[in-house]
Amino acid sequence: MPVQLPVKERSDLEVSENNELIAPSIVDSLPLPLVLWLASPYLAGKSVDDAIRKAHQLFEESRFTSTIDILGEDSTSEADCDRFVEAYRKAIDAAAKNPIAARTPAEAITISFKPSSFSAVVPTDESAEGNRMLAEAYYRIKTVVDYAKQLGVRMTIEAEDHRWTDFHLETYFSLLNEGYDNLGTVLQSRLFRTKHDLKRFDERCRVRMVIGIYNEPADVAQTQLPMMKELLIDYAGELASRGTYVELASHDEQCVKNFFTRVAIPQKLPASRFETQWLLGVPRKDVQQALVSGSYFSALAQEAPSTVLDYLSELAHTGVIARMYLPYGKDAVAGPYCKRRLRANPHMISYGIKNFLHLR
Repeated sequence: MPVQLPVKERSDLEVSENNELIAPSIVDSLPLPLVLWLASPYLAGKSVDDAIRKAHQLFEESRFTSTIDILGEDSTSEADCDRFVEAYRKAIDAAAKNPIAARTPAEAITISFKPSSFSAVVPTDESAEGNRMLAEAYYRIKTVVDYAKQLGVRMTIEAEDHRWTDFHLETYFSLLNEGYDNLGTVLQSRLFRTKHDLKRFDERCRVRMVIGIYNEPADVAQTQLPMMKELLIDYAGELASRGTYVELASHDEQCVKNFFTRVAIPQKLPASRFETQWLLGVPRKDVQQALVSGSYFSALAQEAPSTVLDYLSELAHTGVIARMYLPYGKDAVAGPYCKRRLRANPHMISYGIKNFLHLR
């Protein structure tokens, strides 16, 4: 029986709100300049310098912070992997040399990466050569994370499809246990295994909690979006109760509200214990600004019991972090990324038009 493999999508910070896909033939027929125009709100530019400039612009205009990422994954050769090592070292240098005026270390620019950027094989390759190459991939990741630690830059090893989950989590915990406290990771609420995986996390950890963007087989993952959203909040709550720093990544405003009403408020989590994360270009600026300014919590206080008013007043005073995901890359990699995003999120076309017309 052939193995059913998941469809890969580039960012784990967003899932289509209705789980619908645009017919691939329609997307593939669009000329590249149009695709890049429609997707331009999602992109931070073509170079690390572009991404750093965008990060500073976002912080200066709205006090949004950022995590930057190099487009491209699924390396096909060890030479590709080594090029990613150098590219990420350059990104780390840029982040270290061009810091934003953050009030706390948690607000600083971070860097995200996919483990498949550093491996020329997938973890399902159990041959002796495959094991050697995966060991090399681990070494490359460690080299990059070590370099970032020396320069005071935090990184996040992202989740990919279920074939990578063991490798990405074992890599994360191995590096964490070696003292690399500048590294966070990602959990996906759609995967059945996450219920058990999150029991490994504690107060040392930092986790981006997402629904997940990969179209996984039904025997390893949830298939109903409402259930994924419910579990997103449940799992974020368990992580928070374990002392883990939670990065809630969702563009669903009800999910964001549920996180506060079902997790942050009942646990009275201080703003130093969590943040919200968003994909660049998705029009949620009003709620993002309300979170950062604290006005979001003043509004929540109007319907909250008196027992939590002091807590909400504290959040209204401090605000919470809103971090934008800033992918960058040249047209050769940005084009395929944008087409994948168009297929996965039909709303992207309207987002592109709204951004062009400056509508929010």
